[in-house]
Amino acid sequence: MKLKIIVNEQKCPQNHACPSVSVCPQGAISQKDIHSLPAVDIEKCVVCGKYIRFCPKGAFEKIQ
Repeated sequence: MKLKIIVNEQKCPQNHACPSVSVCPQGAISQKDIHSLPAVDIEKCVVCGKYIRFCPKGAFEKIQ
């Protein structure tokens, strides 16, 4: 089973533009507006972990 990434709503402040959007090399993270939870496109995501390490709140989590 492929690992996928979720955004933990409890850890993400959802009050600013997500800095991890610009870090994803596959363009798999998007955010509708600065007050929304970022979304991970599991079709594009290769689970490289770059934005997981980059997020200062630790809001991105790997799941199976």
